[in-house]
Amino acid sequence: QMFKGFEKLKDVQYVYTPFDSSLCGVKLDANNKKQYLLTGQILNDGKVLIHLCNYIEPWDDLSLSQKKSLNQRYQMGCGCKVS
Repeated sequence: QMFKGFEKLKDVQYVYTPFDSSLCGVKLDANNKKQYLLTGQILNDGKVLIHLCNYIEPWDDLSLSQKKSLNQRYQMGCGCKVS
């Protein structure tokens, strides 16, 4: 699910990050099918890039207020599309 960036990219299949943390690379737990809130950049070639300076949080660690804001409140007064 993408909250912002539809004008540049309709669907995200892959997320790219540098190789390791010394290069600001991010390690995500893919084995447990954990869900994350990821912020990053959409590059000119359409690749989505994330690194340690971005806000990256397991979805289950977000507060109820944060989840509700992402799904409802943040779209009020915003020119972005939230789904």
